[in-house]
Amino acid sequence: MTQLFRTIGWGFYGAASWTWCIGLFLPTILMQWFGWNGFLLIAIPNVIGATLMGLLLGSPSASRRFCSRHPHAIKWFVTITIAFHLVFLSMVATWIFPAAMRSPWDWVLFPLTALVLGQLLSLAPRSWWPLLGTIALACGGVVVAMNCENAHPAGWSGTRPPIDLLWLAPIFSIGFLLCPWLDAPFHRVRQETEGPLGFLVLGIGFLCMLLVTASYWWLGEGLGTPLVLAWIFGQATFTIAANIRELRDLLPSLKTPADFPAEAIAIAVVCIAGLFFVETWAEGKDLYLRWLAVYGLFFPAVLLAWCLRRSPRITIDGVARLIILLAVTSVLGDIGLINGPAWIAAVAAILILFTPRVVGRT
Repeated sequence: MTQLFRTIGWGFYGAASWTWCIGLFLPTILMQWFGWNGFLLIAIPNVIGATLMGLLLGSPSASRRFCSRHPHAIKWFVTITIAFHLVFLSMVATWIFPAAMRSPWDWVLFPLTALVLGQLLSLAPRSWWPLLGTIALACGGVVVAMNCENAHPAGWSGTRPPIDLLWLAPIFSIGFLLCPWLDAPFHRVRQETEGPLGFLVLGIGFLCMLLVTASYWWLGEGLGTPLVLAWIFGQATFTIAANIRELRDLLPSLKTPADFPAEAIAIAVVCIAGLFFVETWAEGKDLYLRWLAVYGLFFPAVLLAWCLRRSPRITIDGVARLIILLAVTSVLGDIGLINGPAWIAAVAAILILFTPRVVGRT
């Protein structure tokens, strides 16, 4: 029975650690665009991808082998994820805070506080994390219950035509199906549990966490409530802490100091400074969507190119080809996702599937 509860706890940990600034906010954009259909657009491939990663790896030893073969890919996935959270929290403090709650330095204090608390929380013993994940899931239930008191009902349509849902599905699906393979907390769950139960719990738990976000689908400029802002801050801090911890403990083969995510902080500082050139919430939301290209295009391409069993060695020629491919698909994805027509985003996603041939996979 103790082992059963431990496995369930690690599944909840994975679900909570995967509820980051994509799961915390992207559903609100998609639901405003497409109603509940937008929620299904993110929920179906995301839950399937998160669950299948652990089921296909199959065993703790398989996860350890994957981590030992591809530590740099996992490290940079973790690094970019931490940086994305810091930038996202700065955006939240700049635009989503109500005017009455806003102060001149929130754009620095909000991400800085999350980073400091995340750094401290990352020092918690390994045995604590299943309990912490369970607490995070329980807090999500409280958010849903309190938001339902003043619920704004969502329909099955929104501001964008329904056909755009079909065109955007490939680029979201590729990212959600492939990115879990580079997520360090997921590998922690796989290495701490045997059998399929842990990842079945993870998938169900993550679906529940997405429903928490759906409870505040109306979120936008100046519309953050204290409850929602506290939830976003707490979850972002949890994810930062989990990723800092796994960067330190899961990837010892890197043989570099990982107690402090210096690269992530450097990337975040540059990007947060760039927010001074973003004048409106609409531009800020577009910037957020452009960050998603890293997970919908870049990391899936890296995984398809070099992290598969029969992938070739990394060569200069292969890297050059991949850079060209990513440059082309990034432009197409930007047009399709933000400016339209949306079908161009589907073209970008299809091109990513040809990555192994582009880089010269044998």
